Amino acid sequence: MNKLIFAIKNTRVFIVLFLSVLFLSLTCVAYAQTGPAQIIPDFTFTRFNGQHFSRKDLTVNKKMVIVFFDVSCDHCQNELKAMSNRFDDFKKAEFYLVSMDNVPSIQAFMKKFAPKMQGKANVTLLRDVNRQFIVRFRPIQFPATYVYDSNKRLVKYFGQNSKVADIITAVNK
Repeated sequence: MNKLIFAIKNTRVFIVLFLSVLFLSLTCVAYAQTGPAQIIPDFTFTRFNGQHFSRKDLTVNKKMVIVFFDVSCDHCQNELKAMSNRFDDFKKAEFYLVSMDNVPSIQAFMKKFAPKMQGKANVTLLRDVNRQFIVRFRPIQFPATYVYDSNKRLVKYFGQNSKVADIITAVNK
């Protein structure tokens, strides 16, 4: 009798584990196949002054460059430094720089790696305090750079080690 109960319990545990692994595998496959967001999704980020910033606050009739970065990421530092150095080539775009880091860290990052982008009218710094970016925009790597058209449709996605010249080309098409 004890052997039978033990066998039944083990079978249940096995079935639960098997179904959990199957579900997680299918979820990962489905997530991986969707790739970066083709249309800008709904979101709520936070400006440095604490005000909310959502999809409806995006600039209209202009291409948008959305960069998701981490201040400690070497690739992010290099890419934003390269963008800052060529910032005059991005006049046709509105920039939204999104990070999960704190305000002082982002400010120090911008001062050191993207000084030519600081204080520009077409650059908005945002914080992802609710951790929405990864789930909604589905980045593949850090930094994640998205170029969207004025209709909020993805023109091109760039992951780490992207060439700034390629991003400029996508913006100025």
